[in-house]
Amino acid sequence: MAQFNIDSHLSDGKRLEWLALADAGEKPSAVLQQVKDAAIAKFGGVVALKRWGHAEKSNGYIVVIMEA
Repeated sequence: MAQFNIDSHLSDGKRLEWLALADAGEKPSAVLQQVKDAAIAKFGGVVALKRWGHAEKSNGYIVVIMEA
């Protein structure tokens, strides 16, 4: 399971970003789904309808992005 804090995100008013660290062998798409599930639990089902994406960083971190 990826390590991230759903309460700790960056926002520019148009999107939210979470920094996550994947476990060994864990795919970025699985990390995205874990963050998305946590966001749905915290903010409600409406966030499931937003556009989601991710960016892989060279240091092993994954940035999960939700467009507003």
